[in-house]
Amino acid sequence: MSKILYAGVARRIINPMIGIRKAGLRLFGDPIQAIESDLTATVLVLSDGDTRVVIIGTDLITMTPDEAGELRAGVAQALGISNLDVMLNLSHNHSAPALPQYMSDSPEQIRLKERYKGNLKRWLIEAATEANQNIQPARIGTGWGECQIGVYRRESRDERDVLGEVLDHAIDSSVGVIRVDDLDGNPIATIFRYSCHPVTVGPRSFIGSSDFPGPAREVIEKSLGGLAIFMQGCGGNINPLVGIGYEVDCRDTKNRVGMTLGSEALKVAVNIRTNRKPGKRIPLGNVPNILFTPWEPIDGDTCTHLSASELIVPVEFIDLPPLKEAEAIHDRWLQTLEDRRQRGAQEWEIRVAEKYEQWARELVDAVRHGPPPCELYIQALRVNDIVIVGINAEVFFETGLTIKALSPFKDTFILGYTNGLIFYLPRADDYPLGGWKIDANYAVPDLMFQAYFLPVAIQPTTEQTLVQRAVDLIQQSTIEKS
Repeated sequence: MSKILYAGVARRIINPMIGIRKAGLRLFGDPIQAIESDLTATVLVLSDGDTRVVIIGTDLITMTPDEAGELRAGVAQALGISNLDVMLNLSHNHSAPALPQYMSDSPEQIRLKERYKGNLKRWLIEAATEANQNIQPARIGTGWGECQIGVYRRESRDERDVLGEVLDHAIDSSVGVIRVDDLDGNPIATIFRYSCHPVTVGPRSFIGSSDFPGPAREVIEKSLGGLAIFMQGCGGNINPLVGIGYEVDCRDTKNRVGMTLGSEALKVAVNIRTNRKPGKRIPLGNVPNILFTPWEPIDGDTCTHLSASELIVPVEFIDLPPLKEAEAIHDRWLQTLEDRRQRGAQEWEIRVAEKYEQWARELVDAVRHGPPPCELYIQALRVNDIVIVGINAEVFFETGLTIKALSPFKDTFILGYTNGLIFYLPRADDYPLGGWKIDANYAVPDLMFQAYFLPVAIQPTTEQTLVQRAVDLIQQSTIEKS
C-alpha cells in the first residue's frame, strides 16, 4: 500500500566542556582545551503517517551499546516509537570526547563524562522532537559518486603489519548520497556516506573538532541548502590519504579534505531530481528541426515502503589462556603501570598501561567465570527501495562492499559505527599468520582487541557470519509490508 512520505530535520551543537578527555589510547588522549569547530548531532525523522524512523548523525567517536541504547531509548520515548526505529551513527571523529563507559578514569573525569552524556541525551531528544514537529510531505532520491581522500592503512613492513599507508591498495571510494526534498524539490536533508577515519586533526591539537565531516557538510549546506548528515561507512582499515594530523594547527588540511569530500557529495546531490524528470523530446513551436527536452513533474506515490528491523549476532571468542597465564599477564601490567607512574612517564604511556591493566583484570575474571556476553547488532532501515544497514563495529571496507554486492537493492548503504561500538571486525584474512596471540604487541589497532576490553580476539569466522546475517536481514525487508 502506497502512502505519503514525510520528513523533518533538526540539529543541535553537542560541544563538550573544556577539560574532558578524548577517547584515544596511544593517540588523541589529551584533554580538550578549546573548541576549534562545533561538534553537532543532526536528526532526520521520516514517516509515512503510521511508521516513523529516525536517523541520527553525530560527530562522536565511540560509545558502548548500553550508552547508545539509553540515547536511542530517550529519542524513541519522546516520539512514541520503538528503540529499533532509531539509528544512531558515529562519525568516529577522534577529536570528540569519551563517554563514561569508555574506560576507568579519575573521579573528576567521570563526573565530566556523566554530565556530558546527560547533556547529549537532552540535545538528541530536543533535536528529534523539533524534527518531528517540522515534518512535511517529501520525496527521496539517491546517487553515487567517487572520492579519493582515503588510503588503505595496513602496511606491511619487515614482515609485520604497521599502521601506515598502501597507496596502490583498493579501498571503497564510493560516496553514497540520499537526498530528501520537499515536493517542490527544495532540499530538506542530504545524507552522504563515506568510509574513512576522521583523524586529520591529530594528537598535538588539544581541541574539540568535527574533523573533515564538518567542512564537508558546510559545502553542501551553503551551496544546496537544507541540513547535511555525514554517516560513517566501513572505515575500519581506512585512514585519510593525507595521514594522521601532525601539526598543532591542522585546520588547513582538515578543511581541504572536508571540502574535497563535500564537493563530490554536492556534485552527486545536485544531479538528484526528486520532483521532475526529463520528458519526451519535442520540437518547439515552428522550429521542427530542433528537439527540446521538457522537464515534467514527477507524480505518484512518495512512500511505497518504510520499515526498521534489527537482529543480534552472538560473538564467540578464541580460546582463553590458563588462569595462571592470565594472572601473570595482569601482574605484569600492574607492575608496568606502577613503574610508569613512578618514573613520570608521558601521559599517553600511563593511559595505555591503565587500559591494559584494566583489560588484564577483566581477562582474569573471564577465565574464572567465563567470557562476558558480546553481541553484534545489525539494524536495517528501508525507505522505498533504499536500504541503510548499520553495524555496531569498526567494519572493514571489504565487508561493506561484500554486503552491498549481495543485497537485492541497488541503493544499499552499509554503515559501521552504528548504535554503539564493540570492536574492530577484521576478516579471517586480516588475522596474523599463525593466529592472534594474546601477548603480541600489534601495531595496527584493529588487532588490539584489548582496546575494547575483550578478553581475547573474536573468532576469525565472525565476519563471515555477520555478512550472512546482514544479507538475511536485508532480504527479509523485501517481503515485509509497509
